Amino acid sequence: MNRKIRNSLFKLHTWLGLHLSLFFAFMFLTGTLLVAGFELESVGRTAIWTTATKEERTASFGAIYGSIKETHPESRIFIIHKRPAPWFVDRTAAHTGWGEKVSFWTDPTTGAVVAETRPLGFRNILRDLHDTFLTEQRIVFMLVCAMSVVLLFQLVSGLITYRRFWKGFFRWPGRAAGFRSWASSTHRLTALWAAPLLFLTAVTSFYFLLGSLGLDGTRPHPNPPVPRDVALPVNLDATLIDQAEARAREALPGFDPFLVFLPDKKTDSINFSGNLDGHSGFFGTGSVFIDPVTLDVLGAFTPDDIGGFTYWKPLMDMLHFGTWGGAFSMALWIILGLIATGLALTGALIFAARIAPDATQNSPLRRIWRGMGWARWGYLLLLAGILFTAYYRFGPNSHDRTRAFAIDAPPSVARLIMDAPLRRDTALDIQLRIGEPDVQAAAITTNGDEVQAVKFTQNGDRAIASFELLPSETENNITAHLKKSDGGEKTVNFRLGAPIW
Repeated sequence: MNRKIRNSLFKLHTWLGLHLSLFFAFMFLTGTLLVAGFELESVGRTAIWTTATKEERTASFGAIYGSIKETHPESRIFIIHKRPAPWFVDRTAAHTGWGEKVSFWTDPTTGAVVAETRPLGFRNILRDLHDTFLTEQRIVFMLVCAMSVVLLFQLVSGLITYRRFWKGFFRWPGRAAGFRSWASSTHRLTALWAAPLLFLTAVTSFYFLLGSLGLDGTRPHPNPPVPRDVALPVNLDATLIDQAEARAREALPGFDPFLVFLPDKKTDSINFSGNLDGHSGFFGTGSVFIDPVTLDVLGAFTPDDIGGFTYWKPLMDMLHFGTWGGAFSMALWIILGLIATGLALTGALIFAARIAPDATQNSPLRRIWRGMGWARWGYLLLLAGILFTAYYRFGPNSHDRTRAFAIDAPPSVARLIMDAPLRRDTALDIQLRIGEPDVQAAAITTNGDEVQAVKFTQNGDRAIASFELLPSETENNITAHLKKSDGGEKTVNFRLGAPIW
């Protein structure tokens, strides 16, 4: 390549590097932390860590389900995940009786509940910060993924302009020639060591961009289950789940499920997902769908049944998140991610020192700030937007609205709406939204004691009864007495359960 083209590439490389260095440093650092995000979040949760081997993890899906329902009978379970990591106990995603999302952690040998955690923690917040700057907006995710093109250009142009780069893998930077020379040498060295990770990050991020644009492959579709009136059959218990798992194993020889998705709608089936003999897992898992009423097999599929763009997603996820080799690959990705963060910062230092030579007496961060020119105001606006979004999402009045449904009536009759989750020693404002026609008044009792203040409002065919609940430590059962104009009464029961926190 002639010198003119190389110089043009170098100028564009340095200009982009200066103005996007802080962005890439932020993305590399947050991505690195995300590799072990849940482990960092769970440092103080001693109950969920385990040294049990795979052979010792004998608790079945049914045993886990039965144990959780015994401890939290009001909960609604929708995903059971065995061995989410070799060092964690089994994890189950569920909703509490008052509608809040929760994770139940169970002993991998006995199935007993050992801990409960809220899903919104350090890892989830960090993931949203990394993906969408906390906005959870698809367009922001697409813009972030689109920067993979710039990252790939920076990688390729840097290697082109660094002549005979393959000789520099062990060329340690020296300080004898001054700070700028040291920063340049460090930048080149870190670029060489981080290059494999940067290349894979660019490729996988571009893949995610194409997915967000609607590019998709084909997935096999199971047969529909027999019609039923409720999402979960009344006889769904530990025994039925274990029977369904046995059917799934028979339907797909060599199948070892580690995930089960329980029905959330009347048209859903029980879906088992897991490892399959003869398939590495880099291109997906086997899956079997079971009718929750008849236990008939509705579909049994291998990774080879997935076609097109979707076929590559498991591999892209493993490469991007560093899970392709277990603990070894996670540790490697963390080390390379920290090196990549240093790469972005040293690149900014080089150009900042060049265009702001009078600032050599200042700290490195101040040199970067002074050298960035107009781009720094864009970063300030971005930071202000992140802080505003953080306050909006996680501020004092940012609780998600939760819903509780009756245990003996369909949601169309009545349901509970709460603007805050159930907490110990905290009064909770509740709305009973009534869909039953011709209701003229309502009375509320909790655990057999009548609530004195009930505000009843009528809005056409619908009505709302508002009241306050001071949670009990043991249980919170609510009975709504819906009184009609003809003197009749309809009773609806809700079971919130005991507060967890």
